[in-house]
Amino acid sequence: MHNSFRLFLIILWASIALSGCAALSGVPEGSVLVAVYEGSFTGKFFWGTIQVKVYEAPGGLRPVFGWIEQEAQQGAYQYFRGAMQGSRFEGQFTVANGTISGELSADGALLTGLYNFTDWPFDQGTWNARKK
Repeated sequence: MHNSFRLFLIILWASIALSGCAALSGVPEGSVLVAVYEGSFTGKFFWGTIQVKVYEAPGGLRPVFGWIEQEAQQGAYQYFRGAMQGSRFEGQFTVANGTISGELSADGALLTGLYNFTDWPFDQGTWNARKK
């Protein structure tokens, strides 16, 4: 592999990683982290881990931020953000085009749901995460 191509890949990877981190900014000021859920996802093409953080914000809002990491490509994160309304979570991925949704169990211990990428490779699947 040519050195210039390696440099290009390093710069591309760094810009993707930084854009993912920047995408997580935006937790409303005064918000309090109330729950962290960790688990796994399984799709048509990919599988790996998921983390979901639920906050309580001023005004009664419950913003949600998180990521999925593909097992086949460690460090390949897709970040998402959304909100809880009652026991229902709806969100969007911040860099890739796609949606993620979920339902909180009655006891608050488990979040389960679906995700769908509308960009190549058009992966879709299910996920579940337990409260830590």
